[in-house]
Amino acid sequence: MGDKSNKMTSLFMTFLLMIIGLALTPTVASSVTTAAAAAGIVGTAAATLLGLVPLFWVVIILAIGIAAVYAQMKGW
Repeated sequence: MGDKSNKMTSLFMTFLLMIIGLALTPTVASSVTTAAAAAGIVGTAAATLLGLVPLFWVVIILAIGIAAVYAQMKGW
């Protein structure tokens, strides 16, 4: 019983951290926009790559969540 309880707690914490990470996405996006404008790289290839940072942020958060759920459910 304790093992499943620990797994449920771990899954709950994973989902909580994913929600917090996804809630921070607008902050990351605005920081990237501000950094690009401050560096004066608006309209360049570097600005395009810098614009992909929020996408990578979301993909990494989702990948961590999926990996954690898979690892927890694998031994269930």
